[in-house]
Amino acid sequence: MSIWQPKSHENSLKLLLKDIPDCNWAPYIEMAVGGLTEVAFSRNYNHLLLIISSSGRGVLDCLSGEIIARDYEEYGNWYDSVGLTCAGIGPLSGEILSIAGLCGGGLPMYNRYGESLERVSPEWPLEMLIWCRLANDYFRCVSFSWDGELIISATSSDITVWKRQG
Repeated sequence: MSIWQPKSHENSLKLLLKDIPDCNWAPYIEMAVGGLTEVAFSRNYNHLLLIISSSGRGVLDCLSGEIIARDYEEYGNWYDSVGLTCAGIGPLSGEILSIAGLCGGGLPMYNRYGESLERVSPEWPLEMLIWCRLANDYFRCVSFSWDGELIISATSSDITVWKRQG
């Protein structure tokens, strides 16, 4: 049995991460969202993202960067933190979405191209999102869209959407 030595493991992980290649994903949308708690991609409209925050819900069109629906109800029967679902608004009305964020959850970490996202924490609580070293932050959620064409990373204060290039 060996004694764990955090510095040597931390340095080894940093060295491995340093060699991750560049990729064909680029930041497409970056926006501030105060008090973000969860996010959810629509299964019906892969480019629409439901954002849940301490001041209600919004629907982001990840292709145009526009907020296309908004409400200001903080919490209601539309939100289920145990079942990890939320009712949509605007163009997502009638859809129950799987959420991920502060309360847990699960959105796609793999896509149809065989790519996967990984969250690692060599400098915990700061996490690194890797497929090809995309970002460092204090993440609430990272995910592919259901069709695998977009990647989202969300913190308590902002959202970044990556789009496949080429």
